[in-house]
Amino acid sequence: MLIKKMALTVLIITVTGCANTDALEGSVSSLNQKVDMLTNKVDALTDEVASIKNQQNKSNKAIEDVKSSVDSANERMNNIAASYKK
Repeated sequence: MLIKKMALTVLIITVTGCANTDALEGSVSSLNQKVDMLTNKVDALTDEVASIKNQQNKSNKAIEDVKSSVDSANERMNNIAASYKK
């Protein structure tokens, strides 16, 4: 009797396992699609961040150039003002 119950239990587990395989494959497929979508989004964001960093570097260079020009102009103005004081 015990052997019949164990055999029946094994049979039920085997059938149940086979029945869940299709659902499991569908779930894995769905997860793979989601991972692919997220990978594409990460790649797009990485490209966008690289572009923003490039723009920021250009802006920083332009700001440094403007500061240098302002410093030169201030020095010229100070020299002109000093020449009037003499």
